Amino acid sequence: MVDIQNREQARQFAVQRPNNANLLLMSVWPPESRADLVAASRMVRFAEILGARSNELWYVSARISHVVEYLKTRAARYGKPAVWTARTDTGQAIHMPLSEPAAVAFKKLVDESGGAYEHALIGYLRPFLGPRTIFVDVGAHVGYISAMAAATGASVFALEMQRELIPLIEQMATLNGFDLIRPMNVGASATAGISTVKRADASPGAQLEGALGRSKAVNPHSLLDDFVPTVALDDLFDGDGLVPTVVKLDVEGHEIGVLDGARRLIARRRTVFVVEFHPHLVANYGGTADRLLAPFPPDRWHRSQLTDDGLRPIVGMADVTPDPRDPNPKLVFEPREDRGTA
Repeated sequence: MVDIQNREQARQFAVQRPNNANLLLMSVWPPESRADLVAASRMVRFAEILGARSNELWYVSARISHVVEYLKTRAARYGKPAVWTARTDTGQAIHMPLSEPAAVAFKKLVDESGGAYEHALIGYLRPFLGPRTIFVDVGAHVGYISAMAAATGASVFALEMQRELIPLIEQMATLNGFDLIRPMNVGASATAGISTVKRADASPGAQLEGALGRSKAVNPHSLLDDFVPTVALDDLFDGDGLVPTVVKLDVEGHEIGVLDGARRLIARRRTVFVVEFHPHLVANYGGTADRLLAPFPPDRWHRSQLTDDGLRPIVGMADVTPDPRDPNPKLVFEPREDRGTA
């Protein structure tokens, strides 16, 4: 695309060079209204007719398609949701809504696992949780693990950055009478602020784009992005009555950023951390695998990998064993016996 500063400048150039499809596209990019979205879609087709082939054109076309599908999904939302039934490791039935494509896609994951989806994690969490304990689900998605935790009687904070998933968590909590689930539409990070989230149908792989290691222009008028408040766990859970029993992280590569925002919480050593490690994504946020272990020195923390056979102790990242059934290993950090009280 032509290197221009804004849409107005693109429009001026487009008048002079009306056959330049990229300029015409930039004159309505990023779309700020549905009319702009329609115009951008037409410009993509025009560019294709002119024979334009570029990564930028593919990106534009994909973003338009994502937003169109997103708007259709919102328009189709209706009534009381259909449900499917999941079960805890003790056999308790949990009703999960099927009112969104994200919920249908998630059910497919569970079905493909033969009903054993995340069974190792669920089994590990149970002894820690119960009435008057606190579970923090960072990256809650549709609330599946939040539901399993709530079934023990624990109070659950379900942090999810994708706004479209919050109603699913709320529906699930209502269906099951889990009144102690608190859905929060926020993104956990190193500091408080605001970040961008790609506007599209909800996905298990969605990332907090504004926190990525690469630079990203922020345009509050763009129709392509949603904005979400970012919070540090230290700021959320800063009182004695709000110390989590367990924090679970599933944040698609932003693990280090979230832990950087939990330094005080980690230093208290009263919380177990279960971190889903995304080795192929951590570098996107400027991190390294070794930095993930740094907040948990082995003289103060038990380091383990959670497997189907239970916990397996690790010293460093070289000890983490790939699992073809789960490419994102779950690392567990438990405070040693002389727990801090600060």
